[in-house]
Amino acid sequence: MSAFACEPYKGSEPEVGWQWAVQMARFHDLTVITQSKNRPSIERAAAELSHRQPVPRFVYFDRNPFPQSLRQLGAGLRLYYILWHKAARHLVSDLHHAEPFDLMHHVTFAGFRYSTAIWGHGIPTIWGPIGGIESSPLRLLPWSHLPALVAEMGRNLHNAIQRSRFNILPKRLEATTVTLASTLDMQQLFERLGFKVPLMATIGLRTADLPFQERGLAQGPLKLLFVGKIIALKGLHLAIDALAASGTDATLAVIGEGPLQGAMERRAKRLGLGQRLSFRGRQPREEVLKAYSQFEVLVFPSLHDTGGYAVIEAMCQGVPLICLDRGGPAIAVRDGGGIKVPIGSRRTVVARLAAAIQAYDRDRQLLLEHGRKARQTILRDYDWDKKGEQLARIYDEAVAHGQPLASGLSRTAESS
Repeated sequence: MSAFACEPYKGSEPEVGWQWAVQMARFHDLTVITQSKNRPSIERAAAELSHRQPVPRFVYFDRNPFPQSLRQLGAGLRLYYILWHKAARHLVSDLHHAEPFDLMHHVTFAGFRYSTAIWGHGIPTIWGPIGGIESSPLRLLPWSHLPALVAEMGRNLHNAIQRSRFNILPKRLEATTVTLASTLDMQQLFERLGFKVPLMATIGLRTADLPFQERGLAQGPLKLLFVGKIIALKGLHLAIDALAASGTDATLAVIGEGPLQGAMERRAKRLGLGQRLSFRGRQPREEVLKAYSQFEVLVFPSLHDTGGYAVIEAMCQGVPLICLDRGGPAIAVRDGGGIKVPIGSRRTVVARLAAAIQAYDRDRQLLLEHGRKARQTILRDYDWDKKGEQLARIYDEAVAHGQPLASGLSRTAESS
């Protein structure tokens, strides 16, 4: 298993890598390749886990020399990730030669953009779940914030290039025995390229470990919550505008921080929201998990989130979701665990978000029903143990299916 990000106690992609590793070790003799910086957390968590289930064998690998300062974030991290996989491919080859594997699987990063170390070794491979093809709608781009605008337009351009059937993506798909898509947009793109792939959410929860209290009918002003970084792609500006346009006395609390917080505070002041909007700053995950019980609705109008841990954490506690009909959040609420807002003009999206707030404000029984459905969805589709069982079956099917296409094609996919 290739898991560049793999670290317990961290959340986000490191949590995804760790959980897939832990789950597959329940069913298979698993070797995981990851970064050396993950080792202390992994060894601590593995020691705690070892009395309950088998644990993976971890092989720690770094691509040196590489300036540590450039590995922290942004373009430096992406460059390091690319170089890491190119170098790790030789390590994988050596490990495979010493003790042949039956299957190779790439899990993190869970994006489609980059090559991985698993291709070109002549055995069945699994890629994903992966996502990332969702782009920011042109009409919803952050035109008033130049740095965010440049970043989003660059991402959109790269996605447009990747969508071409003449690009490298079809070769990577051909080199893979089973590809898993984490969003509908990703699945639909693969289908347009001629590849039918299963849909599976990237993220999950250990639902038995999370607190839950049965909810009653909400009273008083509707209490809305936003959890996430205060950056353009998370869509907080849309939530603030919708709150003002809703004509209700609903309140919105924001847990998180980011470079656009000042702009959002000024926006709220211009709209006259006053005490109806509060910024609570960044909080530890334990505190966020406790906070969900204090709110009735999670508002998460992200423009292109593949996953969204806040989404499934809130839903697991019976909090329905208001989101855009895009990416991972849209998958999570497809069975009635919230309200999805179709993409349109900015004015239309804000009006639809406001209408969703109004719907929950006037119909508290609907709010309660959607909260129950939200929790049912998470227990059924996002519980890590159940996801592990599902992926274990896919492992068996991939091995039974046999080798990917010619290894020469696999090498082309890996090197491009």
